[in-house]
Amino acid sequence: MTPGVAPSENIDGLGDGQRILSGPQLADALALLGSVDPVCAEVIGRLNLRVYPGEPGDRTAYVVLDVHGVSIGVKRRAGDLYLHADTTETDDRLIAFEVNGGGEIDHRTS
Repeated sequence: MTPGVAPSENIDGLGDGQRILSGPQLADALALLGSVDPVCAEVIGRLNLRVYPGEPGDRTAYVVLDVHGVSIGVKRRAGDLYLHADTTETDDRLIAFEVNGGGEIDHRTS
């Protein structure tokens, strides 16, 4: 997972346009709205939200949520919805996922 940095800072210096909101930044923003459930506050404090500009033909930016040691990315491309799960920082060897309530599907990571 990428550590939190200022939203306007490029992580790798490659000029990829990446922007980040760290967990503490998100928690501070939510605190402005008033009381936040403690369970939600704990999770929010530990996550990062990264946003990359879309590539030519994409309908949206590429958004990555880092939480629980897993990175989940999503973007809407011209002809499909792209989802990416990166579990390399966990010891998980099986990912169970579900699409539109159609039942869980298991995917082995190694």
